[in-house]
Amino acid sequence: MIDVITCALAVIFFIFLGYRPPWYNKKLQEFQTKEIQNIPGPLALPILGTRWLFSIGRYKMNKIHEYYIEMREKYGGIFKEEALFNIPVISVFDKNDIEKVLRNTSGKYPIRPPTEAIAKFRSEHPERYASTGLTNEQGEKWHFLRTSLTTVLTSPKTIQDFLPQMKDIADDWCHLIKQKRDEDGFINNLEELAGRLGLEATCALVLGQRMGFLIEDQNHEVAEKLAKSVQQNFVACRDTYYGLPLWKLFPTTCYKKLCESENDMYEFASELINTADESIKNSVVFQSVLNANIDEREKKSAIVDFLAAGIHTLKNSLLFLLYQVAMNPECQQKIIKDSTKSYLKACSMETFRLSPTVNFLARITDADMEVAGYHLNAGSVILCHTALACKNDSNFKEAEKFKPERWLNEEKSQTSASAAFLVTPFGYGKRICPGKRFIEQVLPVILDKMVENFVISVEKPMEIEFEFLVSPKGNVSMNFTDRV
Repeated sequence: MIDVITCALAVIFFIFLGYRPPWYNKKLQEFQTKEIQNIPGPLALPILGTRWLFSIGRYKMNKIHEYYIEMREKYGGIFKEEALFNIPVISVFDKNDIEKVLRNTSGKYPIRPPTEAIAKFRSEHPERYASTGLTNEQGEKWHFLRTSLTTVLTSPKTIQDFLPQMKDIADDWCHLIKQKRDEDGFINNLEELAGRLGLEATCALVLGQRMGFLIEDQNHEVAEKLAKSVQQNFVACRDTYYGLPLWKLFPTTCYKKLCESENDMYEFASELINTADESIKNSVVFQSVLNANIDEREKKSAIVDFLAAGIHTLKNSLLFLLYQVAMNPECQQKIIKDSTKSYLKACSMETFRLSPTVNFLARITDADMEVAGYHLNAGSVILCHTALACKNDSNFKEAEKFKPERWLNEEKSQTSASAAFLVTPFGYGKRICPGKRFIEQVLPVILDKMVENFVISVEKPMEIEFEFLVSPKGNVSMNFTDRV
């Protein structure tokens, strides 16, 4: 009897360890349902999950994009992290899985994980905010805000009517480049000038007024402070989101910086709004928000959010675009020779594919679904790694190569089919960024003016870092010599 008990305990022990004898029929496993707990991933600690990897582990928050590359190489097309209290977060990298998730989470009220630290801050300041904002709200309240605040901003007519003014802004920026470059055409702080362009263009669209941020000898203190506070806000969002959430217990350094940046953004943007002249009445975007049937606090905070998002998104997208064109000088010649202007847009689309500011899309499932052979319950958090999928040769030929031609002529239909759920720098579906059309339309206008005036070149590779969005790291330097 003792021998039988001993053998039974031994069998249970080895089964617990996952041991299977050579005669075990592994094909039986194929018919077993695989659950979330079966998804591979890095070591998760009790309560802390895998957040310790960025706090006391070897991974850095400003290199999260590199962390996900390593996880894909180690675990394949799907892996699991765990947030605080061991809530699973599933990452998928394969095109079919990404498409399935995005299709099945695109109902009337798509859910995406909120930025909890901002939601906490705004809920504690009801004198300014009536909600946690478009990005963080869910369900019917999100839908109400979205339809009330962004209908005019996302209208094709709004952006089309704005393009003539955008051409003037692009001309002024080229003039500023000529003033700021050294005798060899070199500029060492292009990101600062791109930030001024982003703010000038966004203010012109939203407030209906040219603010003069592209005039060299004018005081740009408000613009510079707003740009810095926006960047600090994104970094603080990253640190509170991916680090150990101690800010929920007491005000940590990163949470204090988030609060400071939220306050600064509100104050600086308010100053711009208050100093706008009568031309603000001609802004269809501003007037649409002003006339919306919503709480007055929502109107002010929406304008603040529009300005903050516009300056950062346009700045980063433009820097990535100019870098790609500088690295591929033959593209500049093709832009000049193309009378249809279609090659300009192709360059923008190819930059969105290779250098998107958003590396992945987060969704929360509202129903059970199967992904990569695993059963996921409703309420599961999934990260769709679209940027990495865009650099996979199985999705795009010569995926690592900057090739605008893939968006033209015979290749266009094939590229567009692959890109539908992968080239998503502004998100996907109903929760897509309201500024998508604005960025897509103004980038070719700026690039056209730049190539018309300059031969653009770069001497060293651009480094990138993760700031909640993907951004150029440090000072961005390029050469702008007059085109003869």
